[in-house]
Amino acid sequence: MKKIILAVALLLVSPWIWGRSMQCLPLKEIQAGGWIKKQMERDITSGYISAYDQIQVSMQGDVFGPQKAKNYSIDRFGNWETRRETWWPGEHEGYFADIVVRNAFLTGHKPWIDKARGILDKVLAAQALDRDGYIGIYDRECRLDNLLNENGELWTQSRMLNALLAFYEYTGERKYFDAAKKAADHTLDRYVKSGKTYFQQPKPNGGGLTHGLMFCETMEWLSRLAGERKYLDFGRWLYRDYSAAKPELRNVDCQLGNLLDRERLFQEHSVHVCEHMRVVFWLSNATGEKALSEAVDNIFYKYKASQGPSGCIVMDPVIHESVAGNYGSGYLPYEYCSITESVISFASAMQKFGSAWLGDQIEKLTFNAGQGARLPDGKAISYATADNRRDALEKDGFRNQVAACHKVACCNLNAAKLMPYYVANMWMKGHNGRSLYATLLGASTLNTKIGAANVKIEEQTGYPFDNRVVFVVEPSVETTFSLAVRNPAWSKNTVVEASGATQTIRDGFIVLSKKWRKGDRVEIVFDEPVEIRRFMDNESYMTKGALIYAARIDEAATPTAQFIAALANYDLAPKNMGQAATLFEKMMMPANPATLLARKPDLYTFEHNPDFDADYPFDAPYGRIKARLVDEGHNNTGAVFVPMGSAALRKITFREDK
Repeated sequence: MKKIILAVALLLVSPWIWGRSMQCLPLKEIQAGGWIKKQMERDITSGYISAYDQIQVSMQGDVFGPQKAKNYSIDRFGNWETRRETWWPGEHEGYFADIVVRNAFLTGHKPWIDKARGILDKVLAAQALDRDGYIGIYDRECRLDNLLNENGELWTQSRMLNALLAFYEYTGERKYFDAAKKAADHTLDRYVKSGKTYFQQPKPNGGGLTHGLMFCETMEWLSRLAGERKYLDFGRWLYRDYSAAKPELRNVDCQLGNLLDRERLFQEHSVHVCEHMRVVFWLSNATGEKALSEAVDNIFYKYKASQGPSGCIVMDPVIHESVAGNYGSGYLPYEYCSITESVISFASAMQKFGSAWLGDQIEKLTFNAGQGARLPDGKAISYATADNRRDALEKDGFRNQVAACHKVACCNLNAAKLMPYYVANMWMKGHNGRSLYATLLGASTLNTKIGAANVKIEEQTGYPFDNRVVFVVEPSVETTFSLAVRNPAWSKNTVVEASGATQTIRDGFIVLSKKWRKGDRVEIVFDEPVEIRRFMDNESYMTKGALIYAARIDEAATPTAQFIAALANYDLAPKNMGQAATLFEKMMMPANPATLLARKPDLYTFEHNPDFDADYPFDAPYGRIKARLVDEGHNNTGAVFVPMGSAALRKITFREDK
C-alpha cells in the first residue's frame, strides 16, 4: 500500500516544470543581512567552527603544502596502491578554506578575511614550488593519471580550487583565479594526453574516488569565468567515464544508466547522491542531451521518494549513510552533509531550469533540517539527525550526538557551509540582463549592474519568521528592468504593493516591471496560514509558511568530551522521559486533521513570543502553535508546537486517529 500512496503523492507534487534559466551572480554582489548574518557572525566568533582547525586533528596536516603524501605501496604487479584514508585531510582542509573565505566576506569579519588570505597564500606558495602548477595532496610520482584504485585526487583538488575561485570572486584579485586555472589546466592536460581512465580502476572503492566526479563543479565555474569550451568537454568526459565504470565501483546512483531506471530508488551513500545531482543538472543544461534531461526528471522523482518531511534524503539506520532504497520517513536519520549538498544542488537546478518550486525545497532544507540539526548558538551539530528525535546519545553511535567535533569532520564542516551557500543563491539575473530574481528569501543586499546603471536592492525582512518583505531599490540612474520575486507555493493570497509597476505572475515568480527610481519600494506580504500536511507514510505534520513546527521535548545536555573555548560534545536526553514516551508512543493527530483545521481553525492558533530575539530567532521560539492532539483513548489534549530549529529533541509527525 505504501508504494501506491507514494505514487499518488509524487504525482501531486511533481512540479518540475521548466521555467526560464538564470545567471549566477558574482559572490561579492550579494551580502547577508538580518538574523542570517548574525548567525554566521556568532558561528565564526564563538561557535565550534571558530576553533575547528585547532580541535579537529584531520585539519592539522597542511596536506596542500610542499610535503605531499607518498601514500602508496607497490603490489606484486608493480602498481601503486593508495591508502583510502589519506584523502580525508585534503577534503577537510579544502572545505575549511572555502568556509573561511565565504563566512569572512559575508560578515566582513577582518580576522577571518586575513585568515582566508593566509590559508590560500600558503597553497599558492606550495604551487610555486611545483613546475607544473599542481595544487593537490599527492607526490609527483603518484598523482593524477599515475594513481590507481581508491584516491581523492580530483575531489581534494576541487575543494581547494573552489576556495581559490571564491576568494577571487570576492576580491577581484587575479592571482587566485590564475592559480586555480593553472592547476585545473594541468589536470586536464594530463588526462587528455594520457588517455587514461579515472574511475575504471583495477580495485575501485568509491569514497574519495567517486567524490572526484565533483571536479565537474570546478569545471562549471571555470567554464563560466573563463568562457573556454574545454572545461565542459572535460566534464562530459569525466561523467561518461564515471557512468561506464565497472559494477565494483561504489556510489554509482548517479551513473546515467542507473538514473534512467526510474524505479530504482537511490541505494548508496546519500551525500554522493546529493552532490552528484548537480553534475547532471549542469551537463543537461549545457548540452541539451535528451537522456540527461530524462535523468534530471528522474533525480527529482527519486529524491522526492526518499526525502523526509523536512526535505533531506534519508539514510538507513543500519547501513550507515546509505539511502538503501528507503522511502522517506520522519523516523529515519539523514546526514548534515546531505542537507548542505542538497541545498547547493537544488540551487544549481533552480538557476538552470528556472523552477520556482526548488526555492521552496531549498528553504525547507535550510530553515528546518539545517537548523534542527544544530544548536542555535552554533557550538555543536549532529552528524545524523531525524525529524522525530527522542534523544541524541553517543552510545547509539557517534553520528547521533550533538558534537563540536565528531570523529569524522565532514558534517561539522558542511554545516558551516550551509548559510553562506544559501546567501550566494538568494539573487540571480535573467539572461537578458534586464531582470533580477529574488530566488531565495531573507534579509540581504544586492549590488549589481543593469546596463550602465549600478543597482542596489536592500531586502528588509525577518523571513521566514516575519513574512512581510520590503525591497528598497536604489539605482544610480533611472533604469528599466524587471524585479522577479519568488512566490512560495504555500502563500495562496500574496499581497503586493509596487507603485507604478506592471505586475505579472510567471513561472512561480511575481514579476514587477517599471522604470525604477532611487528610493522605490516594493512591499510583499505572504499569506502564511497554519497548515497540516500528510506525509507519504500517512503521518501528518504542521507548517506555517516556510517553517515546520514540532512538539518540543525539553532536553538535558551531558558533555562527553571537552575542547578549548568551552566547546564540547553532548548527549541529549529528555528531561522528562514520560513526556517523551507519551509523545512518541501514544499521541496522535485527530482524524482527518487538515479537514478539521479548515472547519475549526481556532483549534490551531499561532501566538507570537514577546521575548523573541530577532537577531537570534532560533534561541527562543519565535512563536508557538496551540494545537490539538489525541491520546490512545481518543481523548483530546492540548499541545504546543514551536519551529523545528528551536527544538533539539522533538516530535514532528503523528499518525492520525481512526
